[in-house]
Amino acid sequence: MAAKYPKLSMVIPLYNEEENVARVASELQQQLTREQIDYELVLVDNGSTDKTGLILAELAKNNPQFKVVKVSHNQGYGWGIINGLRWASGDYLGFMGGDGQIDPSDVIKVYTSMLEGNYQLCKVKRQYRGDGLIRKYISHIFNTIFVYIFKVNVGDINGSPKMMSRDCYEQLNLGAKDWFLDAEIVLKSQYLNFSVGEVPVAFHRRMGGNSSVRLSTVWEFIKNIALYRKRGVFFEDSNTMWGQRDPA
Repeated sequence: MAAKYPKLSMVIPLYNEEENVARVASELQQQLTREQIDYELVLVDNGSTDKTGLILAELAKNNPQFKVVKVSHNQGYGWGIINGLRWASGDYLGFMGGDGQIDPSDVIKVYTSMLEGNYQLCKVKRQYRGDGLIRKYISHIFNTIFVYIFKVNVGDINGSPKMMSRDCYEQLNLGAKDWFLDAEIVLKSQYLNFSVGEVPVAFHRRMGGNSSVRLSTVWEFIKNIALYRKRGVFFEDSNTMWGQRDPA
């Protein structure tokens, strides 16, 4: 059966997700196939020390639409996504966590909303969160500070999946290796006047494994906010690799 949508590349960074990876990949594959979407799943072993890499290799054996990318040493959530996006071949590119907290049907909602609204970037806005008090607390602090400082019109900065057109991706010139990648995308999209859509979803509790988000992540966010505030949205830095460009 012919696909009825443009090709979508979904990048899924995986760090020690042996308990979740097979279920997340297979359920998303089933949903995308059911909706007749031409797709590839770019599964990134982001420096895992458990059996994630072995499971990915086994999954890819009989799935030509699974593309496995290996990052030898974990340098952060953002670095895993950046490496996956480099190998993505779709007309539209997206990324999401590999922890199973997003329902596969919501991935379809984001994608179809992006196409129907002709958005350059489309993302989720988590209306309900089942991921515990610490994650809710961290998210609340970050979003409050971020919106106050940068006056963005987007809620739930770190909500994913995020999807974008290839042209949007190429202009963003992403470089944040850590959790600030989501914020980098929002800030640069606003700076470039990209159209942004949001889709309300429920964010479920993890079914297995452990989250790598900690209270120390707040300090990481604050440092990056200060750096962005000081140097601007596009700048060149040897550590973060965020690219220099002229205003659009």
